[in-house]
Amino acid sequence: MKITAIHRVKSYYEVSTETAVYEIDGSFLREYQLAEGASADEDVLQELHTRSRERRAYERACYLLDERDYSYAMLWRKLVQTYRDKELAKSVCNRLVRSGLIDDRKYAEKCAEYLVERKKYGIYRARQEMLHRGLARALVEEALSGLEETAEENIAAVLEKKYGRMLDDPKDYKTRQKVIAGMARLGYSIGSIKDAIDAYFASLEDEEE
Repeated sequence: MKITAIHRVKSYYEVSTETAVYEIDGSFLREYQLAEGASADEDVLQELHTRSRERRAYERACYLLDERDYSYAMLWRKLVQTYRDKELAKSVCNRLVRSGLIDDRKYAEKCAEYLVERKKYGIYRARQEMLHRGLARALVEEALSGLEETAEENIAAVLEKKYGRMLDDPKDYKTRQKVIAGMARLGYSIGSIKDAIDAYFASLEDEEE
């Protein structure tokens, strides 16, 4: 098989033959002495193509992980979006798991704490967010299991901060329903929200007395 052309494309080279185009890193070009007009084995070119793409995908994954944490599924989706190759993305992610750079259990723990303690989401909303990030339901439930009390304690503070200005009349049921809907979107149960609203108005009455 004769190499008909070699063109630089960003961080790799497109090596063309009469039947295919291969993406090959410059280091492999030099190591295997690939040049225009030279003969090359098609199996070798395919192997170098695969190894080059895996190397670039792995480096890309490491760059992404330097910026922030990812679950296995989130990083897999990112790599598929870039390289359009599900098996390549799976291979890279599995390698990252083996090296400890991806750990869904640790990610789930950090994610749960962030969503409940910092974002002040209720357990339901936190659960949905974590499942959307591709975490297994068992890991999600495990990570959230110790945060139910924290989420319940957050309700009063979130209610006052977000809706305190709206809640000035305990008999204004239209406003009350708007507040309930807004708090429900944050993942709190209807019963807990109603109890928090009642407690809020009770505290206002105590202040007035």
